[in-house]
Amino acid sequence: MKHVTLFLILFSLFTTFLHAQENKKVIDTLTYETQSGLPIAASKIYFTDSKFTISGYGESNYINYSGAKNTQSEDLELYMTNMQRFVVYAAFKPKKWLVLYAEIFAEYMNDGNREKHFEFQPEIFADFLLSEKFNLRLGTHQVQIGYINNSDEPVMFYTVNRPEVERIIIPSTWIDLGVMTYGKISKDLKWSASLYQGLDPTNLRGATWIRRGRADALRFNFDGYTVNSGLKYTGIKDTELAVNGIYSDITKAGVSSNTYLLSSYVRNEFKNWSFMALGSIGGTDNTQGLYELTRRVSEDVEGQVLGKNVYGYYAEVGYNIWPHLNRNNKKGGDENSKGRNNSLIRSHEIKLPVFVRYERLDTHAGIDENLTDKPLFQSNLTAITVGANFNPRRNIVVKTNYQFRNNREPLSNGNYEGNRFELGLGFIF
Repeated sequence: MKHVTLFLILFSLFTTFLHAQENKKVIDTLTYETQSGLPIAASKIYFTDSKFTISGYGESNYINYSGAKNTQSEDLELYMTNMQRFVVYAAFKPKKWLVLYAEIFAEYMNDGNREKHFEFQPEIFADFLLSEKFNLRLGTHQVQIGYINNSDEPVMFYTVNRPEVERIIIPSTWIDLGVMTYGKISKDLKWSASLYQGLDPTNLRGATWIRRGRADALRFNFDGYTVNSGLKYTGIKDTELAVNGIYSDITKAGVSSNTYLLSSYVRNEFKNWSFMALGSIGGTDNTQGLYELTRRVSEDVEGQVLGKNVYGYYAEVGYNIWPHLNRNNKKGGDENSKGRNNSLIRSHEIKLPVFVRYERLDTHAGIDENLTDKPLFQSNLTAITVGANFNPRRNIVVKTNYQFRNNREPLSNGNYEGNRFELGLGFIF
């Protein structure tokens, strides 16, 4: 918890500084609009007359485990106890048709005193804004898959950590080197089509399917390639409908394999209610070849058995109870309403949503018949998460939730995975 305490102190100082700079008009305020492929804070440059903007986000999480912990993924982000993440975006718009964008991503996480990891990763791209119908982005940027991968700032989702489906089946925080084209077919229909470098099959793990294949964005792996495309429709009031997918050609050391992943989601807000549903299916061929490849590069005798077919889905309902707790406040209050307003609180922006999410995923819905006798690490998970968020202002959130987990496959020691309590804090600027 000492990491969280330090983060809280730094967060308080940082938000006070930002509030002062906003009052001086040195730092542009957020518009809460999003550019294709980017979350809110990262989109700031596209919705301001300024030629240069600084924005970003920070978050700190604490997790307590009840029962056995699943470390079979060998991916610390999936079983950490503490995490601090800070991201800064710097964008320069020398011309109306050109945006030069840089991001610095810094993250520290640990599993008590047993394991720790620090990551520092840049993201750099040039965006050529040619027309509403067609634009071009070159460099390292986020793949258009699922919801969270392009909405990863902490105020954009309820749970302390990203949904399990969008960590294990859909690899979140997937930033890769490539070329993206995007635009609008009509006022309410956006499209994107992209080409990225290939996945790295030597790092794949059965418990997380292709997640670990999307390694450091600054690596160069042109043995294979990944094609990505998507559509997003917003023509229904307060509703977002999207479908996206990838096709990846994996080639390495004489092994060739093809992977596909399709995802679709719908989001809706109605008065104090919010609704979210997402589904995904995927498949990988020649998993026997990938097993042999991972066996050759691993110190272990056995390789990794990947699922031939995978799936994951979740549904979530949230409800903002703050209006019921604050009935004396001016109905329909705005920025001029009486109330407390400072660097941490804006009375007209306060929210207190409670939520419940149901998730189901399986990394081995189908297995190559030649690999059924091999040891495999399977995520066959059902998770129910209940929790609450507190937003003292629109760009700050305090989160807590409890997750009931039922992984139907036992861990390597024969135990079954336990539940989790999570506590987090996040902000964007």
